[in-house]
Amino acid sequence: MLDEKDLQAVREIAAEVTTDVVVRLVPDIVAKVTTKIIDERVPKIIDERVPKIIDERVPKIIDERVPKIIDERVPKIINKQVPRIIDRRVPGMIRKAIHDSEVMLLDEMERFDRKNEKKFAEIQKDQRELKELYRMIKNEQETITMMLKQLQDHEVRITRLETQTA
Repeated sequence: MLDEKDLQAVREIAAEVTTDVVVRLVPDIVAKVTTKIIDERVPKIIDERVPKIIDERVPKIIDERVPKIIDERVPKIINKQVPRIIDRRVPGMIRKAIHDSEVMLLDEMERFDRKNEKKFAEIQKDQRELKELYRMIKNEQETITMMLKQLQDHEVRITRLETQTA
């Protein structure tokens, strides 16, 4: 038979082998058990408990926390974001509005210019006609003045001749 020393050595070898086997097998066993639990129990728990939790807790959370969050965070966000948005977008919007206004004004000025050019052309035509009429009237007046002067000269001659013949 084996003496005490040999039995002790067998016990130590058995303990080492058992420890090695346990160390090698435990991760595989844990992985299998965990996978089995996840595959079997988690869907059931999710199906049974999650809707109940959502129905019970979500309205309470919404009623309690959302107003607080809105009261605390929205002003901060507005104070931070609105100036940044204004700084980024408003100058571009102003530039676009100015550009659009300039384009509209230029179009309107061109339309007004075309309209006034037509009127100006008509006025120039009328002015030329008036100048022509003025020249004709002036020439007629000069002609009449010359004829009157000639007539007076003839009357003076006639009166002289009448006085000489009488």
